[in-house]
Amino acid sequence: MSLPFSDKDSINTAIHSNPLPRSYNTAAEVEQEICNIAIHKAERTWYGQCLNGFMAGVFVALIGTFAYTAGGGLDPAFTAAYPSIQKIIYGACFSSALLFIIIFGGDLFTGNSMIMFVGVIHRKVTILQLAWNWFLIFFSNLAGALLATYLFAYLTDQFAAEPWLSWVVHNAEHKISYSFGVAFLKAIPANAFVCFGVYLGLTARDITGKFICFWWPVFAFAVCGFEHSIANMFYIPVGMLYGAHVTVADFIVKNLIPVVLGNIVGGAVVVGLTAYGLNPKHD
Repeated sequence: MSLPFSDKDSINTAIHSNPLPRSYNTAAEVEQEICNIAIHKAERTWYGQCLNGFMAGVFVALIGTFAYTAGGGLDPAFTAAYPSIQKIIYGACFSSALLFIIIFGGDLFTGNSMIMFVGVIHRKVTILQLAWNWFLIFFSNLAGALLATYLFAYLTDQFAAEPWLSWVVHNAEHKISYSFGVAFLKAIPANAFVCFGVYLGLTARDITGKFICFWWPVFAFAVCGFEHSIANMFYIPVGMLYGAHVTVADFIVKNLIPVVLGNIVGGAVVVGLTAYGLNPKHD
C-alpha cells in the first residue's frame, strides 16, 4: 500500500534535515588539520620533539626486524623463482610501522617533510621552525633506530642464521650500490607514498579507516623497493652489524644524503605542494 502524500513528504523532510553523519574529512579539512598539526609540532619543546622522533625510530627498527624476519626466512630457491612473494610478505609486515607511529605517538622526519612544509606555505609556522623540527626529528629518528637495531636485531642474533644472514647483508650492500641520481629518484615516490598515507589517514574519522589508509601506501612503497631514509637507518646498519661491506661513509654519502633529498621532494613537493594547489581556498 502506498503512503499518503503527507507521510511521504514528512519522511523526505526528515531525511534531508537529518542526513547521515559524514565518515570522512574533506580535502580542505585535511589541509587545515595538517596546519594545526604543524603548529603543534613547532610549539613542542626540543626534548618533546626528540622523544617523539626517538620513539618513531624505535618503531621503525622493531617493525623492520619483524618484516625482515618474516620476509627473509624464505628458501632462496623459492625466492629466486617467485621473487614477488618475498616482497609482498615483507611489505605487508613493514607497512604496519606508520600505524604504530601515528596512533601511539611519534614523529618521522619523512612525514614532517610534508606537514611542516604545508605549515610554512600556509604561513602557520616559520622556515626556522621547520628547519629546527627537521633537524631534531631526523637525528632523534637516527638515535632511536640505531639503538633498537643494536639491542633487538643484533645482540639477540635475530639474523645470525641462514637464510636471514645472507639477506640482510645483501640488502645493505645493494642499497649503497645505486648512483646518486638513482637513489634520489627512488626516494621521491617512497616518501610520496608515506605522506599520501598520512594525508589519506587524516581523511578517515575512525580507526579502521585510518588503518587502511596508513597501510596501503606504505605497502606499495615497500613492495616496489623504493628508498626511505628512516627505514634505511635500520636496513643498512643491521647489515653492517652482520658483516656487510659497507662503511659509515658509504651509508651517509651513497645512500642517506641522496635519499633524504629525494624524500624531502616526495613529501614537501609531490604531496604537500600538490595538495595545496589542488585546494584553491586558502586563508
